[in-house]
Amino acid sequence: MLGFVLALIAQDPPAPACFHSRNEAEALLQLDEDAFDQDMEGGWRMIAGRNDGACMVAAAELILDYIARHGETLGHAYLAHWHAGQMFALAGENERALAQFRLSFRTHDVDTLPARMWNTYAGGTIAFIEGDRETLEEARDDLPGGPYTNRDVLTGLLNCFGEPYAVAYGRECRTRSAD
Repeated sequence: MLGFVLALIAQDPPAPACFHSRNEAEALLQLDEDAFDQDMEGGWRMIAGRNDGACMVAAAELILDYIARHGETLGHAYLAHWHAGQMFALAGENERALAQFRLSFRTHDVDTLPARMWNTYAGGTIAFIEGDRETLEEARDDLPGGPYTNRDVLTGLLNCFGEPYAVAYGRECRTRSAD
């Protein structure tokens, strides 16, 4: 009997529902920034997509752990905060989302066009979460049309204003007419 109890104690505790093993999170935290944050089928995204999206908060918390571990060396920390915010927002945890979205503003290169466009997009998304349609409209109108501007995303947030972020962020809202 004692041998059985000792064998149980020696085993790893069960893996969290969103991770396949207790070591999976640690392995992900060891990835370089591109592999962790920009791999569309790996890194934190692999966790976010599990259990039909029920692991978005676990993915956001994994991103926060990554930031805590690698913050000094991250080339694009603003994107990591943004992605954590998105996961929280998609899961309906708006206060946690807002905190991360606010940390995503680009402050080191604010005079560049990419930074101004990014900060406008981030501000528009924050306005959506806070229910401030006027500021969201201003942000959308300040962004040029075309690829890589995120104007289409803000248009979707406007078209589905009042819906949860998980709905309004979707492609359907980007092509739907405003009510």
